[in-house]
Amino acid sequence: MQEVKMDNLELFYDILDESNNFLYEAFHKPYFELLEMTVKNLLAGEVLCEFEDEEKEEELQKIYDKIKDVDFSVEDVRKAMQSIVLRGFKEMRIPNGNTTPDTLGILAAYLITKVHKEKEISILDPLCGTGNLLFTVANYLEKDTKLYAVDDNEWMTKITALTADLLDYPVEVFYQDTMSLSLSNMDSIIFDMPHQEYQNEKYFPYDAILHFADELKMDGSMIAIVENDFFDYDSKQEFKKELFKTMSILGIIELPDSMFNAGRPKLVLVLQKRLLKDAKCFMVKLPNFDDVEDFNNALRDIEAWFEKNNYNKKRN
Repeated sequence: MQEVKMDNLELFYDILDESNNFLYEAFHKPYFELLEMTVKNLLAGEVLCEFEDEEKEEELQKIYDKIKDVDFSVEDVRKAMQSIVLRGFKEMRIPNGNTTPDTLGILAAYLITKVHKEKEISILDPLCGTGNLLFTVANYLEKDTKLYAVDDNEWMTKITALTADLLDYPVEVFYQDTMSLSLSNMDSIIFDMPHQEYQNEKYFPYDAILHFADELKMDGSMIAIVENDFFDYDSKQEFKKELFKTMSILGIIELPDSMFNAGRPKLVLVLQKRLLKDAKCFMVKLPNFDDVEDFNNALRDIEAWFEKNNYNKKRN
């Protein structure tokens, strides 16, 4: 019988999973603590944790040796880590809303390339979750990137940092409330806003976007994934008035309902820290991603808008 060759993505996932299971039998620690131990061992190229039985340490080292000479792509590593983290969410019965689908990361990367012609840009995800959106964007951008990530969940920031180390990406990760963040001169800010309730005439996404706008440099972009009813809470137009003092909406992309199953449908806001007086924003409703012809037509509409407004030319 011919041997079936395992692809690199599957191989890397299996090594993560095999190591986690091995470490659980030895130490009985929570899932993400085991994952942290696994990643640190892989980065070191050797077993760092101490076993009472030396033979156990040798057995674990043999697991890692399976990938000693394998050249993994950054996408192999990112996808394997995403899958193993999602499995952890399932085992620990944690909602996986902190992980953004790959397709949205690829779309965000495309939008960034339409706004930014620079060869090097800084990108901040102030609501990073597991970091999947940030890393997908970085992997699909043909640019040098300086990456920044923020989350108020300790384990989300740890997972982001561990993935960054595996990808060999220099990422500054901050474990703190995003509203206390004080950075400046970011080229682009990207985020997937989790569900928020409107309470006491306050809507967190509005406050957050206005705060994040202060972190952008002039001409900087913001790619905001928000719920479809995002504008419904601005009945007095106070948010828009404040936003439009420094920002312009370049486009609104309505995402297909099928992407969210029983969840809340979302849209993508494409914003820029620049005042556009004449240009009207583009509005596109994306079809299902497997509908290639209609999807390409939607992208052509976006391309046409950027071409009409001279975004394909490098601006001073």
